[in-house]
Amino acid sequence: MLTKRLTRCCAVIFMTGVAMSPVLEAHPAAAQTDSTYFYRYLLGALSNFQTGCFGPCACPVLISSPLEGTFTLKHVGFDGLFDRYSVSDVRWVVPDNTTTLTIQGAGTYRVGGEVAVQQQMSLDLSVSGGPIQHFDSGLIAGGGGFPKIDITISLHQNTACRDTMMRVEASPYYTASGIATGAIGNSAALDRVSPNPFGGQVKLRLTLAHPGPVEIVVYDLGGRIVRSLANGAWFTAGEHTLSWDGRCDSGASSSAGVYFVRAQAGGDRFVRRVVKVE
Repeated sequence: MLTKRLTRCCAVIFMTGVAMSPVLEAHPAAAQTDSTYFYRYLLGALSNFQTGCFGPCACPVLISSPLEGTFTLKHVGFDGLFDRYSVSDVRWVVPDNTTTLTIQGAGTYRVGGEVAVQQQMSLDLSVSGGPIQHFDSGLIAGGGGFPKIDITISLHQNTACRDTMMRVEASPYYTASGIATGAIGNSAALDRVSPNPFGGQVKLRLTLAHPGPVEIVVYDLGGRIVRSLANGAWFTAGEHTLSWDGRCDSGASSSAGVYFVRAQAGGDRFVRRVVKVE
């Protein structure tokens, strides 16, 4: 009999030389993604459209105008580093003094990272019925304020003097009560984890459209339960803020590293990645 000590929370697992008993829960990142997790987004006042020449080139910017419209964001999976989303139903307009440009298309968005939060948006768009063109932000720092999105996409990512750029500053539809009215077929959302990475404690924002029991559990990379933050507790409808102080259920401090927070409310389930630093 071989004894292996785990450093995460001083847990002990007994293993035989042949096989390990399948008592550990499945890794949360391998859980099935809830296909109903998608939101309708509205572009904010900071969104804009620019086309022309950009520094250090001396030629002028031809068009600089607000960007208006909506799009749909749908969670499609988690790859161990990034939450991945499909972007669809892009319906944007650029109200110019002489004409109105229309922009339609679809693509992808991802947010996460190894330590620092990073994001990337890639869209294939048609401007006023023209040929489809690929706009990309590249993988850049940012995304810590998700579900709010603030990112700039362009045709050439600053590799050419002449370019077309769009700043996408957007949020899900919200009512005064804080419930995402743009959520389609979804009654809950674990829509903010901050700060991330964290040292002392991390705050989690859970939004419920209806009251009901909630389960929130923190797992380590091996799929082991580190901390249970809510075990069937009854939550009212609305926005709730919880926190994890980085400790295990035993009260011992967990080690620095990557963890996963899984929240389940009704038929909705979400997994968010958090990084604890010393």
